Amino acid sequence: MTIRGSSILIPAMLFFMIFELQYEAIHSYTPVHYMVGDEDGWDPVISMQGWAQGKHFHAGDVLEFKYDDAFDVSIVDKAGYDDCFVSDTSIQFSDGDDNITLAFGANYFISSLPTNICAGGMKMAINATAPPPSV
Repeated sequence: MTIRGSSILIPAMLFFMIFELQYEAIHSYTPVHYMVGDEDGWDPVISMQGWAQGKHFHAGDVLEFKYDDAFDVSIVDKAGYDDCFVSDTSIQFSDGDDNITLAFGANYFISSLPTNICAGGMKMAINATAPPPSV
């Protein structure tokens, strides 16, 4: 009897140890904080999409948008991004120093002020992937 109990106990313990290690690896990711546009900030003097290119964004990472009062930043859907419009479901920021946490998947940002600045390139699309496992 003792042999049977221990033969079941060891695999069960191994299963829970592996589960715990995987859980820790997934949940121990430290989000990265990005200053959008680096020292230029959220500004039309640089290509926002160019700034994002080559960076690997993950869900939970934080984008800090710094800008002067001539601009704003709005989280929009794909249609709002493509056509440069803010809808009732958009989230608008105008503080000039906004921290926005990336959601998993597509994240779309535009500036709706001044009019037509978005069409001139002051917009950014970011695909945030799942956080990487810790090593």
